[in-house]
Amino acid sequence: MSSNRIHRVRSVPSAKTSKPPRHSSHVLPRAPVIDINGPGRLRTAHVLALSGISHSTLYARLKTGEFPPPDGKDGKMNYWNTATIRSFLSVASNH
Repeated sequence: MSSNRIHRVRSVPSAKTSKPPRHSSHVLPRAPVIDINGPGRLRTAHVLALSGISHSTLYARLKTGEFPPPDGKDGKMNYWNTATIRSFLSVASNH
């Protein structure tokens, strides 16, 4: 018995030609200007940028008491008053 199946032959993929890189229309994000000299509230991202520590380090230091606790919450988001962070950074820079 002979098989009457038709076998498809796959074409050999040709070598892909590399395309020139496209110029992105996206703008690179800039670091925000954070002013701690006036009154205001700082979110966690601002505190991380000012102190130069990671998110996990911040919460580890909050747990051990090495970092001042948040002054309040807006919904679920913590905030620190600028005065709190200003005094903490001035004490931390003296050590």
